[in-house]
Amino acid sequence: MLLDPLLIPLGFLVGALVGLTGVGGGAVLTPLLVLLVDVPPSVAIGTDLAFAAITKVVGGWRHASTGACDIRLVARLAVGSVPGALLGSQAVTALQALHVDDSEHLLSRLLGLALLAAAAASVLRASSVVWSVGRPDGPGRRGAFIMGLAVGALVGLTSVGAGSVLMAAFALLYTLPAVKAVGTDVVHGAVLATAAAVAHAWAGRVDVLMLAALLVGSLPGVVLGSWLCSRMPARPLRLAIATILAASGLRLI
Repeated sequence: MLLDPLLIPLGFLVGALVGLTGVGGGAVLTPLLVLLVDVPPSVAIGTDLAFAAITKVVGGWRHASTGACDIRLVARLAVGSVPGALLGSQAVTALQALHVDDSEHLLSRLLGLALLAAAAASVLRASSVVWSVGRPDGPGRRGAFIMGLAVGALVGLTSVGAGSVLMAAFALLYTLPAVKAVGTDVVHGAVLATAAAVAHAWAGRVDVLMLAALLVGSLPGVVLGSWLCSRMPARPLRLAIATILAASGLRLI
């Protein structure tokens, strides 16, 4: 099978965005695969989750080894997000039991709605809105479980939400320092994406060759994005990404 020549440049673009802003996995890659490379939404979702799992495991290890994450909060979120991801993946399998064209069309619309939610979350994060309940653990164990379950189901169903939606929730509900919020998001994202990717791979929705091409492009992209991170303002980039997400969501709907 011939690979689309756009895959390596797309991997580079997404890697650069991740290095610059921490956003760019499911929220950017999945719609690009669907709209530019004409990948079926179900395969785009599964392959993107495998891509996110590999990249976030590496990043998560770095954050965890330096203590720049809240392991207790990661565990509380994962208790809800892992089963949520499995439910989301199972929902995709159930949709595929319908006529293939109908299920892919419905997945495309669901992905579009998730992108609009991610765009709104990115705007909230970029605007520095803060509404905290006044304690470091935020809404507590039950609230973290519910939030994890919702984000996990969204990620398992669409691959969107692990970074964009959860980071906005951290800004609104928790009093975590910025560095610790990013570390917690990346470590939890590694756990969540791995669980979701395994479920989608088991169902045959991960294209290994496409994944390899994306990773080839993303590695130098992440290095470049990380180098530019301290040299470019993050807020305008986040607003630009939110605009792209909203436009992609509307296009998919």
